[in-house]
Amino acid sequence: MKPLVVGISEFLMARRPERMVTYGLGSCVAIVLYAREQGLGAMAHVMLPLAYSEQDHAVPAKFADTAVSTMVDQMEQQGVNAADLVAKIAGGADMFAGQFKGKSRRIGARNVMSARKTLDNFGIRLLAQDVGGTAGRTVEFDTDTGLLTVRTLRGGVKQL
Repeated sequence: MKPLVVGISEFLMARRPERMVTYGLGSCVAIVLYAREQGLGAMAHVMLPLAYSEQDHAVPAKFADTAVSTMVDQMEQQGVNAADLVAKIAGGADMFAGQFKGKSRRIGARNVMSARKTLDNFGIRLLAQDVGGTAGRTVEFDTDTGLLTVRTLRGGVKQL
């Protein structure tokens, strides 16, 4: 079975035994929520840390804060209690280290910080993460096992 592809600024939910994958994480962050007992997972590929306006809420998976909120809401609609969710995150690289100065250069770190803070605000335990550095990543989540496989641009593979 081919994995479901989560595009940039998108999120998907999937049930056991499906898999989800997202490609090309640089400063972007993949946020995965999982309800093991129900075999239900959700993955978002977020670009930016925070939604600032109502217009931003039109594409909730673009922002870490609204992506988590939307995924929690959708999973609760499927009968999952937010207290039963766990999370894993990957990405947030500094793809242009040393090339730019100022706040805009640290978008990866800000995405990671926003994801962590929003998960914490919902009381969702962060089980594992592979964040930072300067290499891009591709991640695949298996709803059957709960494993998040992280492949880095330079060839490393980790299972979280």
